[in-house]
Amino acid sequence: MQPSLYNCLAILSAQNIATIRLTGMLTVLAVGLISGYLAANRFAMPEHWAKKIMTVVLVFFNWPIALLVIWPMQLSRRLVWMPIICIALMLTITVISLAIFYFSSLDRKGRLTVILAGGLSNMGYTGGAFVCYALFGTTGLALANIYPVFWMPVVSLIFFPLLKLNELHTKGAELRFSLTEMFDARFLVIPAVIAAIILNLASIKPLAFVEKFYIIDILVYTASALAFFAIGLRVKLPRLKEHIDLYFPLAAVKFIITPAVAFLMLWLLALAGQGLTGPVQRVIIVLSATPSAVLMVTMSNVFDLDGPLASALWVVTMAIFVVIVVPVFFFFFT
Repeated sequence: MQPSLYNCLAILSAQNIATIRLTGMLTVLAVGLISGYLAANRFAMPEHWAKKIMTVVLVFFNWPIALLVIWPMQLSRRLVWMPIICIALMLTITVISLAIFYFSSLDRKGRLTVILAGGLSNMGYTGGAFVCYALFGTTGLALANIYPVFWMPVVSLIFFPLLKLNELHTKGAELRFSLTEMFDARFLVIPAVIAAIILNLASIKPLAFVEKFYIIDILVYTASALAFFAIGLRVKLPRLKEHIDLYFPLAAVKFIITPAVAFLMLWLLALAGQGLTGPVQRVIIVLSATPSAVLMVTMSNVFDLDGPLASALWVVTMAIFVVIVVPVFFFFFT
């Protein structure tokens, strides 16, 4: 009798599974992006489908992913500084991006888009976590999963409502705003985050079948494939030339200013007697120099910011990350 798929997966080591996940995510990234680009540029698929697809990701995938990832999380006191630094860094760089880009020649939607691109970073399997695994093995991957634990809750509870307020302001409805406006299907991730925290604090065990059948992986890969496809729909090579003046300052924010602020935070912690170990420091530095987040593109499309600009910024920062930043990391850490 042939062994079942589940039995085959069960005998894989943690490192095998991590390798499969990383390889799978890179494949999904490439296939999704290229498929979306071809759909728009070869088969005339309308660009406005990007917003519809991103909305599907937000409404049907983000909230179960947030619930199932946060629910079982465990943080030791020794490592609690990692997610604290992550959130402090994200909010600090968002404010710096606001100061840099607020007075640009872009319209309101464009300015908010590039501010999001500066503040939100790709620390998952398609960005920083992949590099941490390649450089530092399974220990690096584990630490890379601890660092952004509070990232999604903060984005959901702060950035989403602010974008909703901006959306209402754009429509001239700010004076009629009330709490009922927050009952929006796109905001399902917020109650999901709250529920996950409650379940975690109540020590209620996560559902066994979620891990057994790799439900999180299925959700993440499906959501990522849809997101990359939608990004590809709005990638136009001639359009990339339209925003050349933004690429250098954004790259400076992502790959120079953010790591510099991370170094400063680590130095201040050491002065306060809370110095972190070498592996933790290295993972934080790698994750501080990552490209713009995929979620930034999703948010830009769903909340009526500049979706095409968001796609261009994501593509360019990802290209810089792969071609320049990653080789630098390998030079210094290997």
